[in-house]
Amino acid sequence: MKPSARHFLSTLWNAFLPNNVVLIQALGLCPILAVGINLRYGVALSVCTIVTLVLSDLLFALLAKRIATRLQPLVYVLLSSILLFGSAVVLRLFISAEIYAHLYLFLPLMVVNTLYTYRSVIAPTTARERLSMTLADSLGSAFGFSLVLCIASALREMAIYGTLWDLPLGYEARFPEAEHPFIGFILLGFMAAALQWSKQLLRRKSSEEVGML
Repeated sequence: MKPSARHFLSTLWNAFLPNNVVLIQALGLCPILAVGINLRYGVALSVCTIVTLVLSDLLFALLAKRIATRLQPLVYVLLSSILLFGSAVVLRLFISAEIYAHLYLFLPLMVVNTLYTYRSVIAPTTARERLSMTLADSLGSAFGFSLVLCIASALREMAIYGTLWDLPLGYEARFPEAEHPFIGFILLGFMAAALQWSKQLLRRKSSEEVGML
């Protein structure tokens, strides 16, 4: 594998899981806690986020050199706002008006979510790198956020309604309290702890293998 391809995949992987924006950096928590109670809603919000975040980063990387430094965060937020509005329109007109009706309060608020405000700060830095590295970091961050959102949405839907993607799973046990945001917060805490445990286990195995050489 070429060094450039290896660097691209390494950057994407690190942003996706080892440095996950939600579980490690604690960004983008609010939409997960509020919307992540149904897998369909979680997937819809994930697609909107991926499209908006990746296109915002790429467009900003192309325009950054022509924008004054002090204006760059503002321009990034404006780009995100326009793209998020566009994805919301597509969701409403071509995919599902019902899902849009559930998400329409949250989609505009996503622009001021920490996931985007953080990217507006680091985007000027990543824009100085090669476009491929900007794409790798953006894809990793967006898919990392989406992974956590979809897992949380699926688990909470199963607990609250006994369904997955609105399809009955055939059991009667219900835990309606899982709809409350604090349950989502506890779930994210367990997921973050599991990720840290996995990383420590991998480090320990790597150290043992080095010691055996």
